[in-house]
Amino acid sequence: MSSINASMCLVLFLRRHGWWLLPELVAVAILAAGLLTVQPNRFQDQLAARAQTALEQLSPAELELYAPSGHAVDHGGKVLCAAESFGTEPPTAKRIEDVQVIYAVYFCAMVKPGTPWDYASRSSGPAVIALTDPPAVQTAKSGVDPGRVWAMIPDDLEQKAAASLHEWGRLAGLRTRYEQAVV
Repeated sequence: MSSINASMCLVLFLRRHGWWLLPELVAVAILAAGLLTVQPNRFQDQLAARAQTALEQLSPAELELYAPSGHAVDHGGKVLCAAESFGTEPPTAKRIEDVQVIYAVYFCAMVKPGTPWDYASRSSGPAVIALTDPPAVQTAKSGVDPGRVWAMIPDDLEQKAAASLHEWGRLAGLRTRYEQAVV
């Protein structure tokens, strides 16, 4: 009989005072759902890393990174980049081993000792990276003709090519790497 009384007391207590439990359970459910959606996409991270590595192998002149004098720097500057893929060839690839081409948007900076981030030479835009050995990287050169960009990107990916980096963590990581390298 005492276990029945204890159960009844618990039920009465929760009815009368358990209203606070519902918001707590909702908050826990929202946090759990958020953590599930924030889980890193390993394939996208691999694409970004491969694109970043290929871009960082280019010279500052190839990425149109300029010194304060306005001239491209062919020597003495280290290139750091962040990249984010917006498509692949073949488009159905699910593993990095199956990818032949990465379509990416990039943001690169030239490291010059003593130059703060705000004054660093930077460039950004879409890139087409063929995963050959060594990788072949094509970027749109600056100019007034937007056709130079659209000519290198498949029609179904043009909208994505016009976007900027969505993964702000990649940009923050680039800035951190720059600040560590510039010392």
